[in-house]
Amino acid sequence: MNPNVFIYLIHIFSKIYYSSQLPKDYRGYYLIAEDGTYVEIPYNVYNAYDFQFCLGKHVHDIFDVKKIQSKAGGLYDVMNGLFVDFSMKPAPYSETPLAFEHLYRTQKIFEGKKVIYLADRYYGSAEIISHLEYLNYNYIIRGKKYFYKKQVALMKSDDEWINVEIDKKWLKRFRFSNEAIQIREEKPVIRIRVIKKIFKYINQKGEECKEELIYFTNLDSQQFSTEEILQLYSMRWDIEVSYKTLKTTLELERFISEDGDAARNCVYGKVLFHNIAGIIRKELNKKISRDTTDGKQYVTNITQLQEMVYETNFLYSIINGKKTQIKQKIENIVKMINKIKVPVRPNRHYKRWGRVIVNPPSYRFRLDGRNNPKVKSFKHVLITVAP
Repeated sequence: MNPNVFIYLIHIFSKIYYSSQLPKDYRGYYLIAEDGTYVEIPYNVYNAYDFQFCLGKHVHDIFDVKKIQSKAGGLYDVMNGLFVDFSMKPAPYSETPLAFEHLYRTQKIFEGKKVIYLADRYYGSAEIISHLEYLNYNYIIRGKKYFYKKQVALMKSDDEWINVEIDKKWLKRFRFSNEAIQIREEKPVIRIRVIKKIFKYINQKGEECKEELIYFTNLDSQQFSTEEILQLYSMRWDIEVSYKTLKTTLELERFISEDGDAARNCVYGKVLFHNIAGIIRKELNKKISRDTTDGKQYVTNITQLQEMVYETNFLYSIINGKKTQIKQKIENIVKMINKIKVPVRPNRHYKRWGRVIVNPPSYRFRLDGRNNPKVKSFKHVLITVAP
């Protein structure tokens, strides 16, 4: 099957969903997050030419390639749990043009709606901000230290507006958006609200370190406080959770064929399945929050939910348009809500060392640079230890 069929299905699914009354928002705003990842593709010569490879110190030509990867990226709705758009490109492809493709393709879906665009450090360029301004989107983007450093250095507080003038030399570097070029020719100055935050962590030597993080936004300071901006940006983490769920629970990188198009179909199909389960998860979370009376916070276990959706042949009912069956299966899932909910543990992201685990983790602690933390055996259990 042509992989474009699945891309079309993802777009149609999103279009139908946002034309309904189901989508949830935050104070009238849709929260959409952009991020990229690498997806490992079955190794063969054809895929090496199809998905290409990045040259480096140890890779000089195709004979040095040990694994084949695709640069993937998605535009994810944080409040509703679905990828509005998702793409797979060759490995050397940059995340910046990928982000522009998603913004262009989803423009009609969010036309006339209030949007807050959430993104990490690689998306704070003046061209992306200008394009978001053209779309009338608000944004919260974590910035790199050297972004607009002259203007940021003049700040006297941790929450100020700066003015960045885009001259003709800077404008020549705009490559992906004609609308961004046009808006900067008409209005050369970008007004950006910059927020600073001190992040504390323990490095690999056990030393306490501090790092200054900066965030760019155009949300009004009278309506959105500094704390609320930081809290909104933290919600971007849900797209990271979705990527982890796709790669672990749904086994995104396990394929039924070595063929490149078959691999693409596997990935797109699992993303579509994740969207269906993701929407149900957010609805269940809403119900759990409404029904909880003990003051604690609970959320749906996405792994257990996806297993239930799979085992009940939920997709079969959707494909065949059996509305009665769909309703019955959703009602059955709701009845099991207390068995698949888990408590939210405060500060669960910060404990690194002395944590009892079943198996050594294969994922990475990214922000402070700890990859695959070491473990020790103590009284028949594994405990994480500082390097």
